[in-house]
Amino acid sequence: MEKQRFWRTLFVVLLTVFSILYILPTLMPADSLPKWYPFKKELKFGLDIKGGLELRYSVDYKKAILEHTRDLMFRTQEYLVRKTKGKEYSDKITPEELAEIRDVAKFTVPAFDTVSIVTTDEGILDLLTKEALEKDIDPRYIKVEEGDAILLVMNPKEVKQIRTETVSQTLTIIRKRIEASGLVEPDVRAAGETDIDVQLPGVKKAEMDRVREMIGKTARLTFRIVDNKSDFFNDVKGDLETFKQEKGGTSLKNMSIERFGDRHQVRADKKSHLVAFTQYLRKIGKLPDDHVVGYYEVQDRDKAGRVISAYYRTEYLHGEVKVSGEHLARARVFYKDTGEPYVSLTFNSRGGKLFGEVTSDNVGQYMAIMLDDDINSAPVIKEAITGGQAQISLGGDKSSQELMAEAQSLVTVLTHGAYKAPVHKIQDHEVGPTLGKDSIDAAVWSLIVGAALVILFMLLYYGMAGIIADIALILNMIFILAILIAFNSALTLPGLAGIVLTVGMAVDANVIIYERIREELRAGKAPRPAIETGYEKSTWTIIDAQLTTALAGLILLNFTTGPIYGFAVTLLIGIVCSVFTALFISKLIFGWLLSKKIIKEKVRI
Repeated sequence: MEKQRFWRTLFVVLLTVFSILYILPTLMPADSLPKWYPFKKELKFGLDIKGGLELRYSVDYKKAILEHTRDLMFRTQEYLVRKTKGKEYSDKITPEELAEIRDVAKFTVPAFDTVSIVTTDEGILDLLTKEALEKDIDPRYIKVEEGDAILLVMNPKEVKQIRTETVSQTLTIIRKRIEASGLVEPDVRAAGETDIDVQLPGVKKAEMDRVREMIGKTARLTFRIVDNKSDFFNDVKGDLETFKQEKGGTSLKNMSIERFGDRHQVRADKKSHLVAFTQYLRKIGKLPDDHVVGYYEVQDRDKAGRVISAYYRTEYLHGEVKVSGEHLARARVFYKDTGEPYVSLTFNSRGGKLFGEVTSDNVGQYMAIMLDDDINSAPVIKEAITGGQAQISLGGDKSSQELMAEAQSLVTVLTHGAYKAPVHKIQDHEVGPTLGKDSIDAAVWSLIVGAALVILFMLLYYGMAGIIADIALILNMIFILAILIAFNSALTLPGLAGIVLTVGMAVDANVIIYERIREELRAGKAPRPAIETGYEKSTWTIIDAQLTTALAGLILLNFTTGPIYGFAVTLLIGIVCSVFTALFISKLIFGWLLSKKIIKEKVRI
């Protein structure tokens, strides 16, 4: 028994010393500890105490599903070619064979999760069976017949799963990007079904701008072939005039369709005007679902290389994407002979093979290298590129330092992953301590005064047993702080309230134990058996009460954000520490006092 008590005592002493040393950087003034001191982490504070940046983003998961649906449209066309032409999966499919299928069946994407196929060809109708969809095309979609059309609709369960995965992936990417910047420990969590809440306590103004830029870059890398056989924008000149009349305003007066090289393109002063016109064409059914529009920034320079004017123009592209950032193995910054930095891309084995196939099948065509809907460059494919590498140039009238910073930022985004869906900012707040310094001071003083009054009460009411409870209470608070620091949890004002509540709960546990012991002493038992019985009868009462509170804390932890989340964190940590100090440490101290005969027969409890 003595040996067991010795090891338990040693464990508590070491744990206490470690915890005190661990929280010292938080309690001591900055740079007051020696450089060799092993613990560096400090307690972090929430936005309401320290101020900082709060952002909220909404994930457009429907755009991610739309990419799957467009891919389904192309795979369905390829499936029909193979079946009608008797081709194996290893055989190549020519553009002419795809055109034949499109001549007898109209393929559209009327909704983000739906492909519509309208045809009177009985052979095609016979091929588009439920079994073919499940085994050969895509089992995530179900077949629905609606009038003359066959609809391939994504299963609602799959929609929900992709939504959950997309939000989760976006959350992880945001956290990685901020951590890669080396600025702050971010507090990033989901808020509702599609929103993501980002809290960055204590960041400076310059750091805020860097974080906004880092999060705001979607940078989905894709490679698409330019459709140079179509002069699409020459055919929609009338639609542009109608669009300008409907939108009105003088800002669109410079928007026009001009000839660039062998094709016509739309030119505008702002990219947003081109995007709005593209959406208009899609809405009225003029832009085919198997094509997309990309955007260039064009800069005119004088002989000294200075930018004298800038504008945006469009490019008409095939919608199919066979090679994307998902096939990327590595992105690095290199320098050209001129000293200008560029980003070198190396594909994985699958990506290298696909890149080789795409370039082999499209020799003589233009391949657009795109980041989101912006075209970085569109070089001519002179020959098949089988080395599995490509490069992104960084243009613009910028200094070498600015170009280098842009290259490094792009590498960070590509390395840590691009978003699977567009991310829209819906809230951006730079906040100071929201409740003011006086309120914060009041909260801290309430904790100090409350703890002091509880300690004094326990000392006066329970005597020596009160001293034991006070020691357990002090250790309880030390352990709470150490755990908060260890888990990088930010302490908020509601978190302080959670600690104050924990103080009351810890004392309540001791009161339950002591009243049980008093009952045993009044029944005539000696101190040792009275204490043993008191703890034995109190244990499950205390655990049951704490479990009930912990359940409420877990619910708050999983379904809330911001201040309430901070309250739940400190509440749960406090419950664990309270149970440990009340049932283990205080009992250990009683045992030690009994063994040393400090507690005698007539002890006051």
